[in-house]
Amino acid sequence: MQLFFNSRVITLAMLASLAPFAIDTYLPAFHIIAEDFFTTPESIQQSLTFYLLPYTLMTLFHGAISDTIGRIRTIQWGLVLFFFASIGCALSTTVESLWFFRALQGIGGGAGNVVARAMVRDLYQGPQAQRVMATIQIIFGIAPAIAPMIGGLLLGFDWHAIFIFLAFYAALMIGMSSYILPETMPLSE
Repeated sequence: MQLFFNSRVITLAMLASLAPFAIDTYLPAFHIIAEDFFTTPESIQQSLTFYLLPYTLMTLFHGAISDTIGRIRTIQWGLVLFFFASIGCALSTTVESLWFFRALQGIGGGAGNVVARAMVRDLYQGPQAQRVMATIQIIFGIAPAIAPMIGGLLLGFDWHAIFIFLAFYAALMIGMSSYILPETMPLSE
């Protein structure tokens, strides 16, 4: 239970939870976004593919990137890209621009998840690492359940608010990861 109140573990779990929030928060808004863009719901559903494909591909590279430039810097660059892409999604006026910014979100969004898991390996050993990963997985598992509810609440304002929320989430994670997490990858000169 103590791990649920550990700021490092919470930060790592929130980094890992960015992906479910990016995927599930805007699901309730599909039909409204489709109406706003004068397109079909299927076109809006394609924005999931435009997010998931780069997200999946970049999971192959974020670990190597973090080994090269450092864990924190990789998280920061990924989250900054995700932040600006979320603003781009909120300001989109066509389905094609939404697709483009969702792809950018996917490129940046995977950094937190991949690097958070690498940091668990760097910071913890043995049974403690297993407990930390279990705690992260529990929190990670809650995210897909609450993300559509948050999206539904934000939809009461406007669908754009969902992407503004994702931008704020990324900004919060930039701050938390910068001030709470240590750099665990010693960089060679």
